[in-house]
Amino acid sequence: MVERLPPEVEAKYTKYIKLRDTLAAVTQERVTIETTISEIDDVLGKINRLSQDIELYKIVGYVMVKSSRDDIINELKSRREELELRLKAIKSQEDYLRREVDRLTGELKALLGGTGGAGAGG
Repeated sequence: MVERLPPEVEAKYTKYIKLRDTLAAVTQERVTIETTISEIDDVLGKINRLSQDIELYKIVGYVMVKSSRDDIINELKSRREELELRLKAIKSQEDYLRREVDRLTGELKALLGGTGGAGAGG
């Protein structure tokens, strides 16, 4: 006969799964933001190494448009600042979720520790 878990354990486990999945999504978003910031830094470095008379273009939708060096640099820096703010918020959310997942893991281990070995002996 299969034993059902107590409702409290089932509820905590369901919450744990949801938090764990949310943590994975938030972590992926953080990695994506960090990668984008790194790419922006790389592009800014390359632009700064180019001679001043080189024409620069940016992609707008499906079209490549000539743009001034200063406009491109300002847009990249502005985008980087926005991403830095988002990254700070994401890291905070990630830390909170990680603590909650760890807390629920401990609670589940404690709850299951008392019931886990009961059926194994017979």
